[in-house]
Amino acid sequence: MPKIVDKAAKRQEILEAAIAVFLEKGYHGAKMADIAVAASMGKGTLYEYFPTKEALPKEIFNLFFAGLDDQLAQLQQSKQGPIDIIVAGIQLSLADMDEFAAVMPLCFELLGSKALNESLGLSEYFEGWLEQLNQFFVATLVAGQENGQITLDLDAKAFARMLVSTVDGMGLHYCMFQMDAAFFQLQCQELEVMIRQRLQC
Repeated sequence: MPKIVDKAAKRQEILEAAIAVFLEKGYHGAKMADIAVAASMGKGTLYEYFPTKEALPKEIFNLFFAGLDDQLAQLQQSKQGPIDIIVAGIQLSLADMDEFAAVMPLCFELLGSKALNESLGLSEYFEGWLEQLNQFFVATLVAGQENGQITLDLDAKAFARMLVSTVDGMGLHYCMFQMDAAFFQLQCQELEVMIRQRLQC
């Protein structure tokens, strides 16, 4: 009887192995053979899932962002008030920072090389995800203003972009400087207070 392979689980194993190899040897120094060894499989099997090394980085970062899009969409469909939805969206975006911090050296290596960044399209990838977050905030702010739950005394697009910049900056700061988790939570709480005060009618 043929062996049943969980392809999603196998892809996950490969990506986790690739992260470990990239962090140890750097993206340029890593070879597909190294990743195959780390994933305990032959190169032929690895190539069935990822035909080139260049196919790996975006999929690695998708591990962190893919589920967030679905969670944000569920938030927008929830019965929570718009201010609570915005706060929850920020909390989701800043969750699991320790996991993302682990791949930050890889992120800097890839983005720091102009040629590599352009060939992999990583800047556009990150910009696209931040724009999705921006649209989430814009739509929620506008809906809240239309139903009288968020003050009209703000520009929804400008405020949304400010929120995106804040989330991006706080996450980057935490990952770069290995900030104390408890202190980071205090910052998040202060941010929530500021947002609630600014948005309430």
